[in-house]
Amino acid sequence: MVAQMFKSLILSLSAACYLLFAVPVAHAIVDPLSVPNNKFGIHIIQATPDESSPAAQLVNTNGDWGYITVLIESKDRNSGKWQEFFNDLRRRHLIPLVRLATEPEGDCWKRPYEGEEKAWVDFLDDLNWPTKNRYVIVYNEPNHAKEWGNKVDASLYAKVLDQFVAALKNKNQDFFVLNAGFDASAPSNPPAFEDQVVFMKKMNEAVPGIFEKLDGWVSHSYPNPGFVGFPDAVGRGTVRTYAWEIQQLRNLGVSKNLPIFITETGWKHAEGLDFDPWLPKVDTVNEYYRQAFESAWNISRIVAVTPFLLNYQETLFDHFSFKKIAAEGQEYYSMYQTIRDLPKVDGKPVQENKAKLTQGEIYSSVVSGQNYVVSLTFKNTGQSIWNDPQGKFEEVKLAATEGAKELGIDPVAIPKEISVEPGKEYTFQVRLRSPLSGTYKVALNLFKEEKQFDFTQKNSPTVYSNNLEFTTVVKSPVILKIKGGLSWKEDFSGNYILSIKGATGENSQNINLDKNGLSAEIEARYLLPDYAFDFALEKPYYQPSKLQQTMHAGVNILDFGKLNPDILSALFNFREFWKLLPFSK
Repeated sequence: MVAQMFKSLILSLSAACYLLFAVPVAHAIVDPLSVPNNKFGIHIIQATPDESSPAAQLVNTNGDWGYITVLIESKDRNSGKWQEFFNDLRRRHLIPLVRLATEPEGDCWKRPYEGEEKAWVDFLDDLNWPTKNRYVIVYNEPNHAKEWGNKVDASLYAKVLDQFVAALKNKNQDFFVLNAGFDASAPSNPPAFEDQVVFMKKMNEAVPGIFEKLDGWVSHSYPNPGFVGFPDAVGRGTVRTYAWEIQQLRNLGVSKNLPIFITETGWKHAEGLDFDPWLPKVDTVNEYYRQAFESAWNISRIVAVTPFLLNYQETLFDHFSFKKIAAEGQEYYSMYQTIRDLPKVDGKPVQENKAKLTQGEIYSSVVSGQNYVVSLTFKNTGQSIWNDPQGKFEEVKLAATEGAKELGIDPVAIPKEISVEPGKEYTFQVRLRSPLSGTYKVALNLFKEEKQFDFTQKNSPTVYSNNLEFTTVVKSPVILKIKGGLSWKEDFSGNYILSIKGATGENSQNINLDKNGLSAEIEARYLLPDYAFDFALEKPYYQPSKLQQTMHAGVNILDFGKLNPDILSALFNFREFWKLLPFSK
């Protein structure tokens, strides 16, 4: 009997090793294990900097881009609040695993109402997430009645999960859909509890293939019994519960190698609001965590481990809390420092690098041999922070991928001290020199180091292109001939001021008109052929005359007509006032 049991154990462990170390294939847009990944994480309660700051110190010391698990209740679907928090996570390089919740009713959580997935999807899609993968956990431990309207119902949860998968994926393929973690230690005692194996079988019967629709697997790998088990224990109800669960998925015919997310795990410790001598002391729990991270959770298939719980100062979860009870400042138990100091990976999750040109262009026509400084303003419409000061610095620059040599366009980088967050803008000053003749194509793109951005089209925020493309034609310079006059006068000669405003900026210059009100021809190389400019002809004590005119290569006549006297401005200057009068010469 003992030999047979030993043989079965060996076979089970062999199968588990194969399943756990097989390369997972995530069917969301990005496989989180296809890039450097920092699996360290923590479970938090409050979506505030008071928790995100110590969380970042915990999971990103000696690494970068760790994880947090955070709960959002249905009554808290406030886009403004959560966008602000997501922006905070982006700055701190924290990846959110968002667990959905309904709302408490008495001593249990309500079931979701019919069609509630639509409200969730609209809310979640409205947020600019910190990373391309948008991790969503659909509720919590539904094999507990208190988590599911006071009655377990595997069939209903399977249908709800299926509706969420469809709704989220139909809205945006970047949603990375995860199951609710189960209580692996729950007995089969409906309607209060249901055994996880029984529950999963009933789910699969209600919605065949439901687990194949997931992008990853959430596990609550608690060290039971009583949250005090040993870190080297194996199997169901241990810190390696995830391995047993993967085998159950295989038993149900699931072929996908789902990446594993341990969103709840951890030990109770004796220290709390009241000291509990039946629980291990913090020093012991500290060593348990170290062993678990170095062994039980140190396999490539695990994406994230977020122990429960960073900070809880009241009964119920005070013995899980990493933060000391009623501690002033940032005082934490020793497991916080131990996990903080463990070696980690510099995670590099995929983020969308997107931009939209909001102002400016490479001119469609230029004057031969002329130097230009073109202002191009871009809005950050992606997920990454340009010139992010957190972690390894990656320079963001604007460069021409075509036409650079012909037009002398050099790359322009955002100064290192300037960061541009999503929703903000930055203006690049691009210098170019036009050749003597010809037609040229210019292609521009933003780069983060060597990674090329996508551009949002001006007329369609959902259509993207790899480059901004312009065509520019070299033309002969614009030549101006000014025509104007003065009311009540026969001789129009004198000095005037010509003001110009348009694509190349603002300019003004002195103009001399002869007695007939005509100027000599003026070569205006700063004006662009085929562009409209606003012109104003001015003279002291006369009202300016304004016009708008499209320029052409060659001679352009600007006819301002006659300027009318500005009587009011000359009232207190008798000499100038006299000059304005009709009988004055």
